[in-house]
Amino acid sequence: MTLTLPETKFTESELKEELALSLYAARKVTIIQAVHIAGIGFFEFQGLLKERQIPQHYDVEDFEEDLRNFPREKR
Repeated sequence: MTLTLPETKFTESELKEELALSLYAARKVTIIQAVHIAGIGFFEFQGLLKERQIPQHYDVEDFEEDLRNFPREKR
């Protein structure tokens, strides 16, 4: 998908983080999906959640969704 935005003060990586945080806070994506959208590590994303005071939510449905989306190791 390509998204064209007007010029902003944000870098591409900052926009990805903002999108991921927003989608996660709205419960539209799981934490693993948000990490992939943001393009950063899991613990770095958790740090952003803490900085923004966005509560982490994770239930059985989120876990099952992450299992479906988690990259499988090639054998």
